[in-house]
This record gives sequence, structure tokens and C-alpha cells, in this order.
Amino acid sequence: MKKLIVVLAVIAAIVVVALIVAVSNIDKLIAKGIEKVGSDAMQTRVSVSGVDISFKEGRGSIKGLRVESPQGFDNRTALSLEDITIAIDVESVREDPIVIMEIRIKAPVVNAEITQAGETNINVLKKRVESYGGKVTVGGGEPGKPEKKLRIMKFVVEQGRIEVDASSLGLANQTIVLPEIRLSDIGGAAGAAPEEVAREIMSAVAHETAAAIAGSEIDGLIEEKLGESAVDKAKGVLEKVFK
Repeated sequence: MKKLIVVLAVIAAIVVVALIVAVSNIDKLIAKGIEKVGSDAMQTRVSVSGVDISFKEGRGSIKGLRVESPQGFDNRTALSLEDITIAIDVESVREDPIVIMEIRIKAPVVNAEITQAGETNINVLKKRVESYGGKVTVGGGEPGKPEKKLRIMKFVVEQGRIEVDASSLGLANQTIVLPEIRLSDIGGAAGAAPEEVAREIMSAVAHETAAAIAGSEIDGLIEEKLGESAVDKAKGVLEKVFK
């Protein structure tokens, strides 16, 4: 009996140590998950410099998220998101939908490089994401178990900018301010599938970005450089950056 008690005690100790290690490494595991899924979906390197998540407090932050440009583009970094903060309704994690109180992206930088053919690195990345065969599930992804839905109460992008590189067309680089974007109650009371939530967010970002650059000086200069045939093929080059 004493031997059995000792064995059980050792097993219990191992379980406790495993849980402590798992909890202490949760930030690293999340960072690795972001990097792997992002890299797989975009077929380019995605990196994160730091993750700090506290499920107990229902908050988290992601620092230094970078997406490299596809091969064939000179700009090494296509997207730079230095500061992402997240607020989670902890009680909803076990429910459906999972409620995210707020996602706030502060000072994102988009390095939009435009080639002589009128293609952009951002468009290439977007197309890759759209054709990505994998699927990120919420709620474990167990066979036969319905995927959990998401409801985002507030989504904010602020203090962002677009660095337009059209040097391949002989134009000087220009900076365009990305308008503040605010969305509320994405998914509604019933929630929505992750891909539907992502689609709504991308659509809003595309609209605001296109509105900001449609009347910019560089838009007209690029069309002039590309010529009518190229413009017809890639009409509204800058407007397509996020579409």
C-alpha cells in the first residue's frame, strides 16, 4: 500500500509539474502557433517577437508581428504590426460564441510594393490566404464537434500608415495615412465562423484603405506610368492593395 501511495504521489507531482510547464510556456506556444499558421497560409515567413496572454485576467498582447514579402519583391517586410492588444470575456471561452471584447491594432505599417506589371506584394499575400487549404478551428477541432463561433465586440485599427514603394516605375516612395478603422459587434449575438469574421474585417480594411488612396497623388502617377493597357489589366492598382 505504501508503495502504491508513493507511486501515486510521484504521478501527481509529475502532472502538477507538467501543468506548471504548460502554463508557463503558453505564450511561447501561442507565438509558435501564430508563426506556423501564418507562414503556412501566406507561404512566407511570419514572425512574432513576443506574446503575453493572461486568461485569468482576460487580456493579452502580441508584439512585433511581421509578415515578409513574397519572393520577387524587394521590400523584405510587407506588414508590421508592432502592438496588438486583446481583451477576452473569460467566461465565454467555454461557451459558444467565444466573445472577444476588443482587438486593438496600434500603428500598423503596410509596405505596399508595386511592380512594373501593376502587382503588389500585399495582393500576392492576400491571394495566398484566400487559396489556403488549411483551416484554423476554434474549440479544439474535434471530429464531429461543431466549430465554435466568434463574436468581436470592438475591432480598432489606429495610427496606421501605408508606405507605397513604386520605385520600379521610377516614382519616389510616398506615405499615406491609414484612416482609423472601428468595427463593432462582428458576428452578432449568434457569432460567426472565424473565416466569416476575417472576411468582414478584411472587407472593412479594404474599403477604408481604398478610400484613403483613391484620390492620392501617387495613384494618378502610377496609372500614368503603367499606361492604359496595364491600367486596364490592373485597374485601380492601389485600390486593389487590400481588396
